[in-house]
Amino acid sequence: MRTTYHLAAAVAVVASCGLTACSGKSESAEPAAKPVVAPPPPVKVETAAVEIRKMPRYLTLTGSVIADRQSEVAANVSGRIQSAPIERGQQVRQGQVLAIVDSRSLGFTASAAAAQSKAAETQEKLAKADCDRADGLYEKGAVSKAEYERLKSACSSQAFTATAAQANADLAAKQLGDSTIRAPFDGVIGERYINTGEYVQPQTKVASVFRINPVRIQISVPETATPLVKQNATLAVQVAAWGDKEFPATVKYVAPALRPQTRDLLVEAVAPNTDGALRPGMFATVRLLVGEEDQPTVSAESVKTEGTAKRIFLARGGQAWEMVVRTAAVRDGRVAILEALAPGEKVIVRPPPGLHDGSAVQ
Repeated sequence: MRTTYHLAAAVAVVASCGLTACSGKSESAEPAAKPVVAPPPPVKVETAAVEIRKMPRYLTLTGSVIADRQSEVAANVSGRIQSAPIERGQQVRQGQVLAIVDSRSLGFTASAAAAQSKAAETQEKLAKADCDRADGLYEKGAVSKAEYERLKSACSSQAFTATAAQANADLAAKQLGDSTIRAPFDGVIGERYINTGEYVQPQTKVASVFRINPVRIQISVPETATPLVKQNATLAVQVAAWGDKEFPATVKYVAPALRPQTRDLLVEAVAPNTDGALRPGMFATVRLLVGEEDQPTVSAESVKTEGTAKRIFLARGGQAWEMVVRTAAVRDGRVAILEALAPGEKVIVRPPPGLHDGSAVQ
């Protein structure tokens, strides 16, 4: 009886308590507190004030780099290529041999034409002598007027025949000379279109030649900006391949009329290119100085460039405030900022590595 009582009491105790309570843990126990991490100390930085200064104002335009001169040199004769001693990128001088066409048949043709010209010239001399004698006989009345006019006509006809024969000889000689294909001007080989052994015709392209020093910058000017672009104006040219590097150029050629489809004016500026940095086909951004205006400026050392994005850090209330900005002209170590900045506002100079928006600064 007592054993049964104690067993029932034990079952009641197990039923009335959870596993956690029975294991000795309290349900009301609080989780352990996390350790407190101290914030990083403020970063010591140097600041400089935003200053309003007169800075150059530019008109920004777009354009393309093109060769000063470009030529697709044609064969101008028919025949088989004997040699083509050129390669892409090779510098050539005016008159330098680009290719040679087999000229044996042309040589035979030129020799035959020259001989025919000599024969016609001899016949012309004989006809002229006959005409001179006919003049004397006609004056003496030894020949009739009809016979005299026949002799004079034959003399004139022979003169025309001699002229035609000489023209054929000159043409044959020219074709023989054209069998040596030469560079039309100093430049660089762009493409070689033929190889030794190929048969060419007069219209067959042999090579492309580019003159790239100087180069031209072809610019599209909107109608509203046409009064600002004048001949001999100085431009600053930038291309993506060279980042912020600027190349000077001078406006030389201005179209007399706007293009009716796009209502823009085509302008060409000339830029020196002694190092070959500018290549035809490059997209160009062109800046034209049109005056000066007051703009907020910061130290050039304050601007951080990452790819195409430019950033500055403002020091406000003990924190760094990151701002993506658009920059304009640079003068005397100061960079014009196109965003609104209050004069006197503090900008962090030479932002240290790891500085980010919200960093505590001192």
